[in-house]
Parts: sequence; C-alpha cells; structure tokens
Amino acid sequence: MTELLAVENAVKHYRLPRESLLKPAPKVEALRGVSFTMSAGTSLGIVGESGSGKSTLARLVMALEAPTSGRVRLLGRDLNALSAADLMAARRDFQMVFQDPYGSLDPRQRVQRIVAEPLLTIGQTEAKDRVAEALDAVGLRASDATKYPHEFSGGQRQRIAIARALITRPKLIVADEPVSALDVSVQAQVLNLLADLQQQFGVTYLFISHDLAVVDHVCDEVAVMYAGRIVEQGSPELLFRASAHPYTRALIEALPQAQAAPALAVRLPAASDRVAADEKAPAGAARDGCSFYGRCPHRQARCATELPALRQIDGGHRAACHFAELILTTDPGER
Repeated sequence: MTELLAVENAVKHYRLPRESLLKPAPKVEALRGVSFTMSAGTSLGIVGESGSGKSTLARLVMALEAPTSGRVRLLGRDLNALSAADLMAARRDFQMVFQDPYGSLDPRQRVQRIVAEPLLTIGQTEAKDRVAEALDAVGLRASDATKYPHEFSGGQRQRIAIARALITRPKLIVADEPVSALDVSVQAQVLNLLADLQQQFGVTYLFISHDLAVVDHVCDEVAVMYAGRIVEQGSPELLFRASAHPYTRALIEALPQAQAAPALAVRLPAASDRVAADEKAPAGAARDGCSFYGRCPHRQARCATELPALRQIDGGHRAACHFAELILTTDPGER
C-alpha cells in the first residue's frame, strides 16, 4: 500500500515563563520521539489521557506547529521544509475536524461560506456546487447552505465541520476528539458517517481520542500514548484481547464493558527483583527509565533506569515495556 503519512522521531518542547532572571526558562517535553506511518485509505487512532501529547501530535501533522526535532512527511514531502506558498497549496491534501462543533464554526457566517473556507484558503474560488456536494455527502441538504450555525443541532454542526474538511477532497483528515462534545446518542451517528465517508472517498483518518471504544468503531489500528511517547500499537482487536502494556490495560479496565471481564493472569519475575511498593515516582516524572514507572503495578528495578523501546512483540503488535511478553502470558482459556 502507498505510504501517505510518516512521522519520524517527532519531538516537541515548549518553554514555560521564567521563574527567575538567573535561571533558564523551564521546558515541557510534550512529544518525546514519536514515529509511525500510515498507508492511504487506512485509519489510525491515537488514544491516551489528557496531557499525553495527542493534540500536540495533531498540530504537528497539520503543520500548525513545527517539531523541535524530527519530521512529518505527507506524500513524501517534509511539511516543515515547504515554503509558505507550497504549504498553502499542500493543505488541499490534509484537513482537520475539531472537537467543538460550536466553537469551530464562525456564528457570523452562513454555512456556504463556512464549508467553502478551505477552498478560499488555498486560493480556489468559492463554488456553490462543491459546497452542495459536500453537504449532501454528510447527510445535509443543499438548502442548508443559506443558514447560520445556530440553526443546527450539535450533531448537525459537526456534520458541517466534516463537510468543510471534505470540500478540498483531501487525502488525510485529522479528527481531534470529533465526538467527545456530542451527546452519546449522536456520537454513533457521526462515527458511522465517518466510516461511510472513508468507504466512499477513500480518505485516510488520523483519529485523536481519549476513548478506546470510540477508536475501535472507526480505526484499523490504534496507538496508545503516554507522557509524549507511543507505548503500544496494534489493531483494536489485538489491544482489547491481549494488551501488552500496563497503561493500555488500565485504559481498558476503565471501560464499562471491560469491568466484568476476568482478570488476566500475569506471571512476572520473583518479588525479590521487584521495586519496593513505597518507592513511588510522580506519574510522568522525567527520568531515564520508563515514564509509566510511578504508576505501574509491575515495575521492577531496571524500569527506573532503562527506557523501554517500542518493539515488535507479536505480528503487527508493538509495545514499549520490558516485560511485554510476560504480561501477554495468560491462562489458555483467557486467550
């Protein structure tokens, strides 16, 4: 399959305000070496808690910010190496759907202007027929183009936002929490719409969410982020059935449908090699070792000093845990 998007060792640092004139400004490491590739027509879900780096990654892919180091390549082009004019022209190939369907639409503009906005941004003239086609694709009427955002429900507003993303017929859509602000009854409708549009137009999705159940609905593959790194990656079925990282398991256990599932029987090395329970570190603390060390129930001495690499453990399954294979070991009846 044709490679569409490649993120190569992306690092992003932010400087905080100085606490003292004599000290350097403190630094926040939002992304700490994220790499993945996507083929055309596929969908990748990025999941994790708030502060894990998901939205920062989305901004880098959209070229709204530049990485501190590393590269983001779309169709083989390094987006941050393009001139302003070339980047504007390239934006027809990638668009974004934002989280808030109320805040992402200008209330002073009619739907016609809102949906056509990406065409104007890349220098194309506003075309009523293109707007009508986009509205029809998301289940709205051509006559809705004359209305204002306040005349629509939340779910309909998100359909307008999706139509705006579709107007340039992009190859990639970055969807940042596109259903989290919607009622549960509407979420499934929007997710089904996104799946239908992928079948119809062959669009590729980078789907940002904190909810594993949501990405399971629309994504071919899931990457779990924690503290600026991908800690596990694989198909949704594989991650639900046999997750190999303690953080992924914590996310799954938080799902209502997973609460009644039997506990996985994990065999780990002898307790004598375990770190004492009171040797805790703050969650996500900067250290040489695993960033999940302070919250991990299976941590051991090497986890405090040795950073686990994201490595292949089974087929297309990757995990950044020293003991991933041991965590995968369960009773035969539970596999």
